[in-house]
Amino acid sequence: MLKKFINVKFSLLEEFFPYFYVVIENYNIEGIEELFDEIVVCFQNDNWNDRIKLELLNLLKEYIPNIKIISEEVIEDKNWNAEIEQNTPIIKINDKIGIAPQWKIEQLDTDIKIIINPKMSFGTGQHSTTKLVCQLLGKNVKSGDFWIDAGTGTGILAILAKKLGASKVYAFDYDEWSVLNARENFELNNIDGEYVIEQNNVFDIIMPSCNGIVANMFLNILDKTVEKFYSALKECKGNLILSGILKYDKNYIIDQYCNNNFEHIETLEENEWVAIHLRAK
Repeated sequence: MLKKFINVKFSLLEEFFPYFYVVIENYNIEGIEELFDEIVVCFQNDNWNDRIKLELLNLLKEYIPNIKIISEEVIEDKNWNAEIEQNTPIIKINDKIGIAPQWKIEQLDTDIKIIINPKMSFGTGQHSTTKLVCQLLGKNVKSGDFWIDAGTGTGILAILAKKLGASKVYAFDYDEWSVLNARENFELNNIDGEYVIEQNNVFDIIMPSCNGIVANMFLNILDKTVEKFYSALKECKGNLILSGILKYDKNYIIDQYCNNNFEHIETLEENEWVAIHLRAK
């Protein structure tokens, strides 16, 4: 007998996707799909009812303004693994850098190939912020550098820094699941040499002196970290790459950092998002 499933579609702004994942990982789900300002979550029929719906929505509303369910679609059983394998894209950042799931990695024709299998985490390479930061890392990581990945998610940016020649990376995230996922991805990509991945909070951590920091975070966090980032970069006059920023906020962030001992080098844009390259004076 075929099982029945419920595809529940949530409406929320993309910048709140990470908060959604923190909540949803505590529920028994079959799959998840990101759309533009929407997330579709698949539940087995037995794992979705009015009680779970009310509980989940109340939890989500604590973190995400204006979130709502816009549809609930009953579907019949299918081969979900085959569906995921078919629909997970190969992402070519440029001629040098590409990202693909493990079963499609040989189809990449880039110099640097990064394996990221689809899971519930921000940073599979599909989101504009990840693509933009990868482009900027490709221009700025030098052999022998020490880079810090603040809010590492899947670990994709720290992995890229290593593949670009960084001799040492330090990656951290406040979320335990992200840290475990990042460690798994480092092993999947056969990353060796010196690296540390750990659970930590950007507001609590004391950052060591380094050549570069990449921070794909939200405006309300980046707004409060300028002094911390400068302290870690000032000795080397290092590079800072910021993203997780909507294009409407780019001038505010650039002014905030340039008024605190950074110079603006470059800004890249895609859709509604930007990535900003600054350098410590």
